[in-house]
Amino acid sequence: MKKNKQAQSLTVSASYSITPNMQRIEFTVDDIANFPEHCAGQYIKLMFTPWGATDLALLSGEEKPVLRTYTISDFNPVTRQLIVDFVKHQLLAKDTLISTARGGHGHYFAQHACVGDRISMIGPNATKPIDLAADWFLFAADMTSLPALSNLINALPEHAKGHVVVEVLSEEDLPSLTLPKGMSVHLSIKDKAPSLAAQVENLPWLKGIPFVWCACEFSAMKAVRRYVADHHDVAHTNCYFSSYWKQGITEDGHKILKREDSEAFNK
Repeated sequence: MKKNKQAQSLTVSASYSITPNMQRIEFTVDDIANFPEHCAGQYIKLMFTPWGATDLALLSGEEKPVLRTYTISDFNPVTRQLIVDFVKHQLLAKDTLISTARGGHGHYFAQHACVGDRISMIGPNATKPIDLAADWFLFAADMTSLPALSNLINALPEHAKGHVVVEVLSEEDLPSLTLPKGMSVHLSIKDKAPSLAAQVENLPWLKGIPFVWCACEFSAMKAVRRYVADHHDVAHTNCYFSSYWKQGITEDGHKILKREDSEAFNK
């Protein structure tokens, strides 16, 4: 699938908390020509200068913008409103310093965005679809992938069955999920037992061929992937594993680790 790499501007139209640790920003899209009508669940890349500013005119001729990836929570083509949810990372809650070593550009932007602020983006682009014909489903997500998870669940058929494992920073951060009757939710609180991976390992493995979708922190993703591969031998074609971030690493460093891990896993 060809990726949309054309940059355009977004304007902040609203910013507010939807849970204790999730900030929602509503943007007005300048040009919706590249936005499919149903693009919720697809991703965009917000563009910053290396020091975290959103005005790309400040870049010198040789400097390139740094990118931060986010999932579209909702989009209204009539009003041109784009909704993106940002996790309020605890690491930066009391320290909003931005540097190329620490990253945090997206977090800082989300916590300080005001109506009228502008930022550039590229996208949207679609992710790998899930197999809706699978016998059952296993979803594992942390807060960074909740927007993607919510849209996947909305696409499930009514007869779907399986498990949804969600790691959040607090119980109040769990979004309202409308699940098919055969799906159950299992909650994990970050840094408390059981962990996201342990929750997955403790689940009863259902009969039939599953589709496994896991999107979360790098180390947690690898633990879930290892369990699914080693203990249940699920084919790669029936899985989607993606790390959305890596504890203690900027997104730029995470991209390198993610690429190396993918190459090693797919050998």
